[in-house]
Amino acid sequence: MKEIRVKKLFSYESSFFCRKYVNRIGTEALLIYNCRKPETDLTISRLPINNAEVITVTLETKRLILRAWEEADAEECYRYAKDPRVGPMAGWPVHTGVENSRQIIRDALMAPETYAIVLKETGLPIGSIGLHHNDLAQKDDEAELGYWVGVPYWGRGLVPEASRELLRHAFEDLKLARVWCGFYDGNEKSKRVQEKLGFRYQWTTENVPVPQLGETRKGHVNLLTKEDWAGMIVPYKPSPDDLWFRQTMLSDPETMSYNHAWGGTIPFPEQEWKDWYDFWITNHENRRFYRYLKNPADRFVGEIACHCDERRGIFLADVIIYAPCRGIGYGGRGLDLLCDAAKKNGVPALYDDIAVDNPAAALFLKHGFEEEYRTEEIIMLRKIL
Repeated sequence: MKEIRVKKLFSYESSFFCRKYVNRIGTEALLIYNCRKPETDLTISRLPINNAEVITVTLETKRLILRAWEEADAEECYRYAKDPRVGPMAGWPVHTGVENSRQIIRDALMAPETYAIVLKETGLPIGSIGLHHNDLAQKDDEAELGYWVGVPYWGRGLVPEASRELLRHAFEDLKLARVWCGFYDGNEKSKRVQEKLGFRYQWTTENVPVPQLGETRKGHVNLLTKEDWAGMIVPYKPSPDDLWFRQTMLSDPETMSYNHAWGGTIPFPEQEWKDWYDFWITNHENRRFYRYLKNPADRFVGEIACHCDERRGIFLADVIIYAPCRGIGYGGRGLDLLCDAAKKNGVPALYDDIAVDNPAAALFLKHGFEEEYRTEEIIMLRKIL
């Protein structure tokens, strides 16, 4: 554990890439961290700020990299922010020159959880996206999503792509409960983006001050909760090349802690993948069902499965959520998806024998399972489909 003293601005806990850190303000920051090895799509770097260090996060999608803004980005920022079709509709004035953009990068865009949207094919920023605390998002577990992208890149789905990854980061990494997003009346592009992302309408306010432009407008406010986000996960049939994720889950002690009564982590070496895939996916014989769970950002977050226990003549359910992705609601949604799939495949009832000290029993009971019996070691649960 390394501790660096600086001034506090923004704090959160993240079980994904570090236990706890506090980000920066200006040229000072407080940073306390204990990092774990991150996933390949999330990079952690340390930037010197006067004799201190600050963790910055780089996120990645299929076409984009989301990284911290740098003063060297001023020319590219100005290239797009000088267009009157970009800033005014979002409530800020056009940039007047490269130095003006550089100052705005220093004063605003280098704020915590604000990212340059960088196109992979060029390596250059084309817009900005961020999570902010303000009048809408005042609680520690809330943020407001804001974004803009240069006009040449409109209509290519880049803002929804960047937003989904940042929302994943918000709910999974930062453990936020709610993300707000708004738009001014007439900004139909932003309205459509928010609808695509699953935001729900909350209210409309007349005469909202737009201080940077010295005017008032009608504003519309939308909200996305972590429950809404979890409700958008989908089942996905993995390919043989995707089995690295199952290996990662089964080898992770925190993910497999529920399985301590049966040995905890489970070896899943690559040489076994083909036989396992043939048995569970290719030749399932309607006796086995297996799917990954994918979040709206196209990331794997867990697995759902059921199989026929031939000796007892019952179908046993299995739901595993990767530990860094827990606490959002993926488990409950995954269990519902598994029950729906099993019913569609003609399974009359699902069972699960859960260790008595496994907190997942409460989740199963909440989603329609009933306790059949219990022993000193296990609880047998059943749901009629």
